[in-house]
Amino acid sequence: MKPTLPKILLLGLLANAAIAPALYATTGNDITRGTAYALGLLGIVVVGLAIYLALVIAQPERF
Repeated sequence: MKPTLPKILLLGLLANAAIAPALYATTGNDITRGTAYALGLLGIVVVGLAIYLALVIAQPERF
């Protein structure tokens, strides 16, 4: 079962829905709720890119 773009986006949004409230709760009123969601999404993108680049470095002939 190959992950498609809609599935990846759905999993990213669900992960962000879990991360952002925790981030918002730890910072209190220092940042807005929208900023917490943006930071959560940015963190997910950074981790995803790090995993992708590690795979490209480890198996360049596959890409």
